[in-house]
Amino acid sequence: MTFVLQGNSIKAFGKAVHALARIGDELWLDPMVKGLALRTVNSSHSAYACFLFSPMFFQQYSLGSGSEQDSQPIRCQLVMKYVLPLFRCLTSIERNVKRCQISMKASSDQVTIKFFCRHGRK
Repeated sequence: MTFVLQGNSIKAFGKAVHALARIGDELWLDPMVKGLALRTVNSSHSAYACFLFSPMFFQQYSLGSGSEQDSQPIRCQLVMKYVLPLFRCLTSIERNVKRCQISMKASSDQVTIKFFCRHGRK
């Protein structure tokens, strides 16, 4: 599964991550046919928040091959304190980052977030 963000979409995605970080300590990524859902719940389970980004929000939205889509849906749980620093400085992201690629692999339980900068640095 691959999701590619570009331009102002990166900034909006980062703001969503920051908003969710105020509520909970874990970030759930749920890729679906209707879009990518970012979810969190606080430790006492009294507050819940969800952002659903439609496939139109992304430059590229790929759930993988047909056999992968028919299998069990992937739900990925990430610790917020490791994700939040990636989107910490939104003004720097806006100026320097050209594109962001989020890849999820069910076989290896791995999520990769890559930033491609304007001057070739990652």
